[in-house]
Amino acid sequence: MIAITFDDGPHPLTTPRILEILKEHGAKATFFVVGMMAEANPDLILEEAKGGHLIANHTYHHVNLTKIPREYIGIELKACELVIKHITGRKTMFFRPPGGDYNPFVSEVADKLGYTMVLWTDDPGDYASLGGQLLRSRLLSKISPGGIILLHDGLQETIDFLPQLLSILKAEGYTFVTVDAFLKK
Repeated sequence: MIAITFDDGPHPLTTPRILEILKEHGAKATFFVVGMMAEANPDLILEEAKGGHLIANHTYHHVNLTKIPREYIGIELKACELVIKHITGRKTMFFRPPGGDYNPFVSEVADKLGYTMVLWTDDPGDYASLGGQLLRSRLLSKISPGGIILLHDGLQETIDFLPQLLSILKAEGYTFVTVDAFLKK
């Protein structure tokens, strides 16, 4: 099993294609959504949920939580949560801090709000526009069972690479699950 995750969406120009590709490959993913993006694109959040994907919290404004006053950390998480719950009717229990930046205060607030913080094991740096070949070699050189892959919604390069990634990993015997599947095992 491996979990593919997408940060920073949903994006109206790229999320629909990502969902199509995942469906074509029978893959499930986890979408760490930004509250203001979700609020602007509720139909995409519903499509993600309808496709059996997991929707998770990535703050409302996509801010570095270590750089804001402590009392705002909870506000960011709660605001995103309200948007997700309003759209899907469900609370999410997973959270990823933007940039993976956290400190003891962020961890404490997330824990008090009932979140499981999820980072990643594999980050190919798709946000840096590396080119398909470098993206492929960076990612495939480190993949292992139980891994969590970090990709970004909103990038054409990621969309171009995703079918190849899914085909290669499927051929190697991987199944694609949402991050909550790791807790069920």
